[in-house]
Amino acid sequence: MNESSSIKIARLLTVEKKLRDAESQVELEFIFVNELRSIVDYTFAFFLKPSQFRQLKVQSISDLSVIDRTAPTVKFIEDLFKLKGLVDQNETKEIDLNDQEILSNNLNRPENFPNHALIVPIHSRLAGFQGYLLLVNAEKLNDSDKEIISHISSSFGHALNIFMPRGTFGSFIRNILSGWLKWLVIGIVVACMFIPIQMSALAPVEVIAKDAFIVTSPIQGVVEKVLVQTNDKVSKGDNIIKLDDIDHKNRYEIALQELEVAEAELLRNKQSSFSNQADKAKLIELATQVKLKKKELDYAKDVLDYVLIQAEMSGIAIVEDNLDWQGRPVSLGEKIMTIAEPNNIEFLINLQTKDSIVIKKDAPVKIFLDYDPLNSISAKVNRISYKPELTVENILAYKVFASIDENLNEIPRIGLRGSAKIYGEEVSIFYYIFRVPLNITRQFIGF
Repeated sequence: MNESSSIKIARLLTVEKKLRDAESQVELEFIFVNELRSIVDYTFAFFLKPSQFRQLKVQSISDLSVIDRTAPTVKFIEDLFKLKGLVDQNETKEIDLNDQEILSNNLNRPENFPNHALIVPIHSRLAGFQGYLLLVNAEKLNDSDKEIISHISSSFGHALNIFMPRGTFGSFIRNILSGWLKWLVIGIVVACMFIPIQMSALAPVEVIAKDAFIVTSPIQGVVEKVLVQTNDKVSKGDNIIKLDDIDHKNRYEIALQELEVAEAELLRNKQSSFSNQADKAKLIELATQVKLKKKELDYAKDVLDYVLIQAEMSGIAIVEDNLDWQGRPVSLGEKIMTIAEPNNIEFLINLQTKDSIVIKKDAPVKIFLDYDPLNSISAKVNRISYKPELTVENILAYKVFASIDENLNEIPRIGLRGSAKIYGEEVSIFYYIFRVPLNITRQFIGF
């Protein structure tokens, strides 16, 4: 064995040791494309590895730590490996490319690109095909250099197998999407796309009172006190709200005094009308004034009676906050509270406009309330709002009202919230999955 061969073998052992000592895949690939130059002379070395979609991508380049995917050389190398018939992943022999073969493929070859290239497939006994090593040089490599490259490539493939992920979702997908099993999976997925499924949509839901009585202010005034709490039972005729009565009492007292003054004036004119024709002429006018003051007094009395608001039906009181209402001015007809029958409820569903395709009268609904998410309540759609409105979350949605479609032992309490699933007509799984993207695409392209 001559001295030159001994040096190459020593360097070969050194490179193999560095490959074994590599602590990461990046370090391993860097050593492979750079340290090989100490044994074999070449201009550039490229390591290409198949991606998840089986496309060969440049992973490492000699003398470079970061790869620019937009570089002309990187694009040229990747396009070169896409050529049909150039490489075969089952091939284990090296492939020599000369200048004529590289130029004859109408690729955008970078300037000063070397004339000769050697493609070395990298295989592992455990992992199989793992990529390619591409060496480019101005001169063609001899057979002894090719043997050394083949040997070190085999060692690199064995070392690379250590860093390959095992048992991950990505490796599972790669195993599935390979060979005849890939076409079987594709066929099953395509067949499943035609399976009919019932269209459905999820939306937030709230339990509300059905046919509730809205308590409004009968007069303009200030709330002195709300006499009931939320969920308190009230009977018809119970006092529920008291308005401040100071101003209305004063108006009543003033109206009463004005009536007494008008009656006294009328009486005085009646007594003096026998001797004074002018007072006699005023009798009709003063009698009319007395009637007007009586009307004003009756109105003031009615307003004073409205200061104490009474319940007009039996049920439970629903009020936001008693303390917030105290001292608050209210106008005529302003809502203060609601009286509802606890067993007479319905569901208010805020369905977004993008899911409005499933809205139909008498459509089945499943209600899942937050306090009992494992059990559902069957309901059906009763009515739908004519146009969408903005919700508290600033989302444009239709108001859908649904009623209970079954006999329940326990009626849900008014105010409970949860999620509702509204069912529509049957469609294919493909349409169910891609309905929203198809709708967006249709709006984008204009038909």
